[in-house]
Amino acid sequence: MTHFSLGSLSAWVLLVLVAALPVSANELPIYDASDENAVEVTETNLLASERFWPYHVALVQSWQPPEQPRALRPGTRGVLIRVEASGRARLDFGRDGLFQVPVSKTDLVARANRVRRGELAKLAPNLAVAIGPRLLVSGSGPLRPVGMQRVSQTEGFLSVFADPDAEGFEELAKALASLRPPAGVTVVLFPQGSHSDAALRDRLRSLQWPAAFVYDFLSESYTRSQWGELSGFALQLQSNEGRVLFQSPWQEGVLEKLAAALQASFGGPPVPEAGEHGPVPAS
Repeated sequence: MTHFSLGSLSAWVLLVLVAALPVSANELPIYDASDENAVEVTETNLLASERFWPYHVALVQSWQPPEQPRALRPGTRGVLIRVEASGRARLDFGRDGLFQVPVSKTDLVARANRVRRGELAKLAPNLAVAIGPRLLVSGSGPLRPVGMQRVSQTEGFLSVFADPDAEGFEELAKALASLRPPAGVTVVLFPQGSHSDAALRDRLRSLQWPAAFVYDFLSESYTRSQWGELSGFALQLQSNEGRVLFQSPWQEGVLEKLAAALQASFGGPPVPEAGEHGPVPAS
């Protein structure tokens, strides 16, 4: 598959939003992230202030990415993937690359406060905007998008990075299907390898795993942005703004830890006993 970065896709994304969605922007649920009564956003409380995260961020100072030949200039704009637990901002600058940038080098805090005050609007939570228009339904006959109406109301996303043709995928799909995540969580497969979207739909239907999935030709780009370099299978539980709540390679015991994270964050079903869903294969 050809690799694109999110930033370099920005113009193309607008076309997808218009062409692929069955609803227009004004038919989306009303979303207002502002709250003037909330405490001011600072670098210290950025993780707790995810509702106010802006979708785009720009550098306010020159910044030299590690192991890169040149510095990025002030004003260079990128897509905010998320704020990491380390406090750094994970930013996709398109052709300039994907980096974790010190927040102090950006206008992230200033833009977040503009969102808080209602001066900068958000269409929907950031991760919903980023992947929503690129999701297909696996449980229907004709290929069709999930639709932003549904995605914009999702509370969280369980992302599964895996090659549907790889050994162990059937066991992974059956284990995750048995987990039954809460209604507010959308399960999304980021398929690795090269597949037709119709073949992916048929594969998931045959396994009776009703996960949504990303268009195959975009999946590699989104895997790099959300996870990074991938080896084997991996899971990532995120809020609808993109904050990471749990992540792990697919390995022994991970299902119980994932269930605990779902329950803690979204009120999911009781945590299964170890071995309840059978052995968890290593990737």
